[in-house]
Amino acid sequence: MIKNVIILEDCNAINYLLSTVLKKDYSITSVKNCADAMTHLQTDLNRDLIILNISDSSSDNFELLEHISTSCVLNDIQRVVISDSKDEKFKSEISKLGASLFITKPFDPVFLSEKVRDLINHSQPSISRKKKFSINMNIF
Repeated sequence: MIKNVIILEDCNAINYLLSTVLKKDYSITSVKNCADAMTHLQTDLNRDLIILNISDSSSDNFELLEHISTSCVLNDIQRVVISDSKDEKFKSEISKLGASLFITKPFDPVFLSEKVRDLINHSQPSISRKKKFSINMNIF
C-alpha cells in the first residue's frame, strides 16, 4: 500500500526539495498553510505522516500540531517538525505534542528521507482512521 505524506512548508524551495526527495517512495501532498493541511486531513483520512515547518509556539502550524495530537481521529499520524529554532524549551513543547522527529534547519534531505522511511515502516498498526472516525461519530 502506498504511504501518504503531507508537507506543510511555506518556503517554495524547501517544499520542492522535500517533495522531490520523498515522491519516489510516497504519495505527496504539498500545502502552504494550515487551512489547506486541515482540509486534506479531514477529507482524506489515509495520511501516514505530516511534515510541518514550525517557527514558534504562536504559529498556526503549532496549533495544527496541537490539534493533531489531541484528536482521537488524527493522533496516530506520524509528525515531523522542521524548524529554525534551536530553543530547548520549544523542542520540549514539540516533543510533548507527539512529534516523532524534530529537525533543525538547515537539514540534510537524505537524512530526513531515511528518518521518514523509518517512522513509516515502524509505526504501530492501529484501527484505521476511517474506522475510528466512524466509531467516534456513532458515540454522539
